[in-house]
Amino acid sequence: MQAARELEPAIRSCADEIEETGSIPDSLIRSLTERGLYRLNIPARSYGEQAHPLVVFHVIEALAHADASTAWVVMIATEVSLLAAYLPNAVLSQMIGGEEPGGPSCRIVGSSRVMTRAEPDVSGYRLSGRLNFVSGVKHATHVVATFVDFEDQVRFALLPQRAGTVIETWDAMGLRSTGSHDWELDDAFVQDGHTWAALGPIWAEGPQWNIPDRSLVAWIANAGHAIGTAQGALDDLATAASSSTTGDVSALRDREAFRLAFARAQAEVASARAFVQEAWTRAWPSAERGEPDSLLLGRCRIANVHAVHACVDAVERLFRAGGTNAARRSWTLERRWRDLQTARQHGAALEWNFDAGVRPVFGLPARRSR
Repeated sequence: MQAARELEPAIRSCADEIEETGSIPDSLIRSLTERGLYRLNIPARSYGEQAHPLVVFHVIEALAHADASTAWVVMIATEVSLLAAYLPNAVLSQMIGGEEPGGPSCRIVGSSRVMTRAEPDVSGYRLSGRLNFVSGVKHATHVVATFVDFEDQVRFALLPQRAGTVIETWDAMGLRSTGSHDWELDDAFVQDGHTWAALGPIWAEGPQWNIPDRSLVAWIANAGHAIGTAQGALDDLATAASSSTTGDVSALRDREAFRLAFARAQAEVASARAFVQEAWTRAWPSAERGEPDSLLLGRCRIANVHAVHACVDAVERLFRAGGTNAARRSWTLERRWRDLQTARQHGAALEWNFDAGVRPVFGLPARRSR
C-alpha cells in the first residue's frame, strides 16, 4: 500500500500524457512491476504477495486516485492472477520466473470469455481465436485464454503474450489508456500441463481460493478502483472550485448549491469505502478458518457492487453541480466521469451482484458469477 501511495506523484505527473497518447509509459509499467503491484494475487508458494483483499483494495484505490487507467490495468492483472493459481505452484512459478531476484516480474492479463477454439495435439491443444477487452495486453508477459475442450468442459490456458497478436481495437469513452485491445491466437500450441479445468482442483493454498465464488475476491479491486477515482475527482475539484480564473464572477466554492452537492458526494464515497472495509473485516476471518460464512460474504458482494454505483452517482452529482466548467478538459472531472461510466460496464458492477449478495439472507441457493 505504501509503494502504491509513493507512486501517486509520478502517475499524476504523466496522467495527461497517458490520456492523450492512450498508453501507459513503459517506465511507469516497470515501476509498478518492480514494486510487486502486479503480483498481489499470485500465491505465496509461487513467490507472489498473496495479499489480503483489503490490501488489494487500498492499493488499487491509491493508484486510481492518481489515474484511473493505470489503476485499471493493475486491477485486471490482480483479478486474472487468481485464475492462474489453479495451476500447480511449481508450474506457475516456473512459467512466471517466480524464483528470480526480487520476485516474479510477470504481468498476467486475460479474459474469462470463451473466445478460442481447441484442436487436439499429442501433448496438449492448438488454440485459435480472438479474445476481446484484454486490458493491459501490450505490456503483459502472460495471457489467460478460455476455451472448451473435447468433453465440452470450459478450460483455461496460460500462454506467453508473444504466442498471440495484439489487435488494436480499444477506442472507448473512458479508461482510454487501458489498452483493452483484442488478442488473437492462430494455431498456438499450449501443453496440457499449462491448462486447467474451470471447475477443477485448485493448487493454491489460502482463503482467496477457498471462497465458493472467487469473483467475489477478485472484484473487491473494482470497488477500490471506483472509490479511488471518485475521491480523486473530489480532491481535484476542491482545488479547481476555489479558482475563479475561468471567467465566472465567482468561484464554484462560493455557490451554496455546489457546496451541498460536494458534501453529499463526499459522504457517498466515504460511506462506500467504510462499507467495504467493514464487510470484509467481518467476513474474512471465516474464510481464513476455512469456514466461509455465506451471509457475511454476501455482504461483501453487496459492498463491492454498491461502491461502484455510489461512486458513479457521486461523480455524476459533482458533474451536474459544476455547470459548464465541469466539461472543461483542463479539469480532471470530465475524465473521471468518463472513466467511471466505462468502469460501470464491467461484470463487477452489474445488477445481478446485488441479488447474489442478498440471496443467503433468504436461504436461497447461491448465484454464480456470469
